[in-house]
Parts: sequence; C-alpha cells; structure tokens
Amino acid sequence: MAEEKKIKKQKNESKTNKVKNKKEKQQVSSSQGVRFSLRLKFSLAIIILASSIIAVMTYYFIQQESELLRKQILQFANRETERLAVIARESISQKDELPLVGAVQDLKSLEFVDYIYVLDNNKRIIQNFDPEKNGTIIDDELTKKAIDNTNTEKPLLIVYKDAKKGINFYDLSLPLFHTVQKVRIGTVRLGFSEEIILSEIRKLTNTILLIGIFFIGLSVVGSIVLASVIIKPIKKLTEGAVIIGNGNLDYKIQLDSTDEIGKLASEFNQMTERLKVAQKMEIESRIMQEQIDLAREIQEGLNPMGFYNKKGVEIKGFTRAAKGVGGDYFDYIDIDQYRVGALISDVSGKGVPASLVMVMIRTVFVSYIRKGEVECSDVVKAINDALSADFAVDKFATLFFMIYDRSTHELAFSNAGHGPLFCYRSALNACTLTKLDGVPIGIMEDVDYKQAKVPLNVGDIVVLYTDGVTEMRNANKEEYGQKRLKDLIIANKHLNAKEIADLIVQDVDNFRGEVPPHDDMTLLVLKRTA
Repeated sequence: MAEEKKIKKQKNESKTNKVKNKKEKQQVSSSQGVRFSLRLKFSLAIIILASSIIAVMTYYFIQQESELLRKQILQFANRETERLAVIARESISQKDELPLVGAVQDLKSLEFVDYIYVLDNNKRIIQNFDPEKNGTIIDDELTKKAIDNTNTEKPLLIVYKDAKKGINFYDLSLPLFHTVQKVRIGTVRLGFSEEIILSEIRKLTNTILLIGIFFIGLSVVGSIVLASVIIKPIKKLTEGAVIIGNGNLDYKIQLDSTDEIGKLASEFNQMTERLKVAQKMEIESRIMQEQIDLAREIQEGLNPMGFYNKKGVEIKGFTRAAKGVGGDYFDYIDIDQYRVGALISDVSGKGVPASLVMVMIRTVFVSYIRKGEVECSDVVKAINDALSADFAVDKFATLFFMIYDRSTHELAFSNAGHGPLFCYRSALNACTLTKLDGVPIGIMEDVDYKQAKVPLNVGDIVVLYTDGVTEMRNANKEEYGQKRLKDLIIANKHLNAKEIADLIVQDVDNFRGEVPPHDDMTLLVLKRTA
C-alpha cells in the first residue's frame, strides 16, 4: 500500500509540473507577444532579396531576348530583300516576269511584310502586292533615297515613323543591275512595321513574367519554411531562458538540435538541475559560482581558440572575461575556398545577460555564413535584425566583420559602432586606421550598413580588439593606449599571428600589474603571409 501511494504521489507531481510548465509557456508567449516576429522579418528579408534578384534577372532576360528577336527579324527581312533582288534582276534581265510575280506573291503571304515595290529607273512600279498599281510612279523621299543608293553589298535600311499609326516602319532597298550589261535596271523595296516585333516581344515578356512569378512564389514558400526551421530553436531557447529566469528550475528545454543552440539548451537543463540541488543543500552561492565557471568554459569554447594557418593567411584570437562570463565574442570561419571571414563583437554590460546576447550573435552569424554567398554588410544587417526583433533583451553590441578574399587580395569589412580597422602596412612599416561609421547592433531595426574594401598585401597585419585592450588601466590609472599597441606591432611584425596575439596579451597584463581588469578583453590578429 505504501508503495502504491508513493507511485501515485510521483504521478501527481509529474502532472502538476506539466500543467505548470504549460501555463508558464503561455505566460511567456503572451508577455513577449510582438507585432512583427523574427520569423516574419527573416522571411520578408529572404523574400525581398529573392524577389529583387528574380526581378532584375527577368528584366535583363527581357531586354536581351527582345534585342535578339529584333535582330533576327531584321536579318530575316534582309535575306528576303536580297532574295527578291536576285529574282527581280534575273526576271527583268531575261524579260520573264513569272518568277518575279511568284516571288512577290510568296512575300505577300508573310503577315509582317507591309509592302513590296520593284521599280525601274524612272520610279515606275514593275511589281507590287496590288496589281492595279503596276505602271504607276512613286516619287516619295524613301524612293529617292532607294534610287540614289548604289551599294549592292547589303540592303539600305531606313527607319521612319508613321504619323497615323504612331509606330516605326523599316524600309529596306537594293539596286538592280543587268546580269550581262551591268547597267542599273531598277530597285527593289521591302517594308514592314515594328508591330510584329512588338507583338513577339509582348509574348516573350508574358512568358518570362509567368516564369518569374512562379519562382517568386517558390521563394516565398521556401523562405517561410527556412525561417521557421532557423528561428524555432532560438525561440524555444528564449522561452526556456525566461521561464528558468523566473525561478522555475523544474522546466526542461526540449531541443533535438545538435548545434550550438542544442548544446546551450543541454547546459541550461544541467544548470537548473544543479541549482535545484544547491537550493536544497543551502550552498547556492558555491554552486552558482561553479555554474558561472562552467558557462565561461562553454562560452570560451564557442570561440575558435585554434591557430588558423591556411593558404597564406594566419588568424589567432583571444578572449577573457573580466569576471565570470562576458559579452565579448570573436570568430573566424572559411566561407569558401578563397574567402575567410573574421568577426569581433563587444556586448554592452557583463555577466550572463551579455553572454546570452553573445550566443545569439554567434548563432545568427554561423547560420548566415553557411549560405556561402555572403557580403559583410548583409551579415551585419542580419545579426542586427535578429538581435532587434523578438528578444526582450535590453542590450546592444558593437561589431566588426571582415572577409579576406585570396583571389583578389582584398579585405572587405563592415563596422557596427566598433573601433576603426587597425592595420600594419608592411610597405609603409607603419600602422594605419581606417574608419567606417555604423550603428551598433540591437539599437534599432532595418539598418543598412556600409561595406568598404582595402588591399591586403603580403606582410600586412590586421588587429581587431575590444576596448578592454586599449583602455586597460594600471595602478596609476593610466590606460594602455593605442600608441603602445602600434609600437608593439611594428617592433614584432616578423612574428606569426599566434605569437603576436600572445605577445599583446602578455604586454597588456604586464602593464596592468596586480590591478584587476575592469572590462572583458578580446582581440583577433590576421596576417597575410603569402
């Protein structure tokens, strides 16, 4: 009986927890309801981008195909004019009008040909579409130009506008010379309006537009599905973080993802279990410190701590929180066989809130960079839109993102309120600062960021850092400063990226002495070696 009561009690507690979790989820959803969700914004961004690309391509194809169609019709008219000239020359020279009559009738069956005139040297009509006009004289400006033309290599083309119809007409003419006596015996003229060209262009345009609309519709569906897949785990993690933050340590974040979000959710679940044990054992402060240390290790593990040395490029980074977990973040990743991207960010504030924002930045960055075809400004804009959307986080961050392209030896970069591009130029044996303005991420939505490019020569060194480096203070409250950093880089320019990064950290620590750091310290060194 005692065992049965115990089992029933456990079942009741499980049901109570499930109901409690469901209510808290509903409270989170209602308290965090937004007018425009991150999924909607992400979907709209992809839809607008895809639609713009399709629209531009559609316009380009219409222009190209229209021009090609116009050339093909003119080439056909040229061939028909030349064919008619050959037949007319033979027919008039041999005084046999039957072949000429047959050729004129063949051309009459073509819908786009408006008129045919075979004229003698006195501008008298020998043959045309209307037999009643045969023998009459045409004395207009076009006929005069046709009679004056003596070039037999290719038809003379004259474009004129019909005042009544308001459309262009094309008049082609060739002179006729006797097959034996080589004297001029007449002229042929062929004319057609551009209505046939416009009609074919309209058909072509309608076909291409239908194809474009189909692909736009396809992109809409695809963007909604893609946005749902990417945003869903982030929203789950946010809901879980809020519920856990409100004190419900029984809540479990259920995520099947094996990426960084899944790892973070797993660590959250482990953290809540340990906090429950700490509360029961009245050693909450010690357990909390352990969790903070664990979170710092996880956070540092999210930064690439290895030495990157591939195809003439060296990259090394370093980060250290001033206390517990921090909000600084750096990353570098291969985009394709030629390009490598590097990023540094400094979240406002410190501690767990700043670290969560850092993880959000990393998640959006890694997800976006895997698309392959990326630009610096687009990456920064995507991170800003994600950070400014659904999350009720009163935080902002500065961010600097750059891409080095081995094929062009250029360094592209975008700046969101971070410091200038600090670069040692081997050709000058001096350090330069390149400024590019930009709004910090997380302050406002729909911000367009600038992108700049500079050459990166062999031996050049780029150093990105947070203010925890140059603003580090010693016992006399002096700051480390940018000048010390410049002198250190110039004096040790022969070292590789890892050695330079280690040397900067050592020099800053020696300058600080026993004074505890007041801010997170993060730096990233990129050096071109070949």
